[in-house]
Amino acid sequence: MDAILLDGVSYRYPNQDRLALSDVSLRVKRGESVFITGRSGSGKSTLARAVTAVIPSMMGGEMDGTVRVMGRDTDSLTPGDLAADVGYVFQNPESQFFTLNVNSEVSLGPDTLQLDKREELVEDALRRVGMEHKRYESVFNLSEGEKQRVAIASQLSMSPEILLMDEPTSNLDQGSTDDLFSVLKNLRDKTLILIDHRTYRVPEVFDRVVVMDEGMIVEETDTDNLLDPEFRERYGLRSPSPGFNQRSCGGRGLRPSSKVSTPPETKQDPVLRVMNISHTQGDFRLDGVNLDLWRGEVLGLTGPNGSGKTTLARLIVGLIKPEMGEIRVEGTAGLVMQDPDHQLFMDTVKREITFGLDDYSDGDVEDLLETMKLHQLMERHPHSLSGGEKQRTLISVYLFRKPDLIIMDEPTTGMDLDNMKRLAGWIGKLKGMGVAMILISHDMEFLQMVADRTIMMDNGALVLPDHEVAGADSVSTCLR
Repeated sequence: MDAILLDGVSYRYPNQDRLALSDVSLRVKRGESVFITGRSGSGKSTLARAVTAVIPSMMGGEMDGTVRVMGRDTDSLTPGDLAADVGYVFQNPESQFFTLNVNSEVSLGPDTLQLDKREELVEDALRRVGMEHKRYESVFNLSEGEKQRVAIASQLSMSPEILLMDEPTSNLDQGSTDDLFSVLKNLRDKTLILIDHRTYRVPEVFDRVVVMDEGMIVEETDTDNLLDPEFRERYGLRSPSPGFNQRSCGGRGLRPSSKVSTPPETKQDPVLRVMNISHTQGDFRLDGVNLDLWRGEVLGLTGPNGSGKTTLARLIVGLIKPEMGEIRVEGTAGLVMQDPDHQLFMDTVKREITFGLDDYSDGDVEDLLETMKLHQLMERHPHSLSGGEKQRTLISVYLFRKPDLIIMDEPTTGMDLDNMKRLAGWIGKLKGMGVAMILISHDMEFLQMVADRTIMMDNGALVLPDHEVAGADSVSTCLR
């Protein structure tokens, strides 16, 4: 019996003309590990929703063809009916947390399903993801990587045959990604499905790659082909290069920095001045941070999960106030948050872009959406979009307004290579207009495209390599 069988599956979301899936057929054997990738909006997440019975049972729409999971036809099933067969891990683990501590979260599924030997199932799930020592920790005190492992454990505790993960590495630093793949290596008794744009370490764990485009499967082959530049170029896939590894420095070769910028030859004032700020949040402290940023400068800000990058961004735009020090911004500033669902609130993409603006040209809106590959989606509800499409919509909101300073927190989350290049092109245009930008990212491939210089945060402080930082390559070299 196959773990998953899709035969001639087509699906159209409610009130949409375009098919999200078009005659998709796929067979996944029990115990097989399959990596599903492709351009943003190609149908990957829709395929996952079909396998988990989210469509059509929860979202409606029109669906044809057959989907079978562990031999059961899903046309009359709900996600709850499949909970014991398919564990579904979301991109953002917090969006699937229901309780306050690790033990309660991992116990919730077995308790709800009234499974036998629930205590043993919970202990085994925590052991398999290496989180038994955090069993009674608050989920809010965990790092992003630890939260992702708890999300996996909460699914494993229900003993599913299939573990399906949708973009689980998108918000993780490389160390946390390495930890995640170490966990996956120990789950080869499961049927593993990974949906992601990033290809780092995939050939080590996954047998087969399925490439999707425009709602169709366009390639099925061995994952070793992901190492072939011509194969990746053909389908617009990301490079498997690790970029950097925070752990390889082990703290050596880095020094705290009180001054991390050199003024340009022109004598203009900086658009941003961060002067000796400190801020405490729980057990974490941002301490003595100084930073200058000039008009038209693109700064890459990287470092491990939990090092203080997002806290610094929120301080700069005034969402939280520093305990000590001063922040000055000359002009207007905008923050593109890591999770676009927190900032998207209008009922169409076009209205999201133009909200609050009276003096704008429809042609300018359409030009921007065309460039960001959102033109065909301009009348779609933003929350019906894929993760990458949501991210591009939110970024477009700020690109259209052109503030003096834009901070983007993990802007390439859910983004394929083509759309990353489009974003890089817009960053170049804004740079030419004098807009200053801070790009918070673990994505060194992206930072190497766009950043004038790249600095790191570690344990609440800005740090530099012992040599001068001139761009993302310097940080990458130090940290490999």
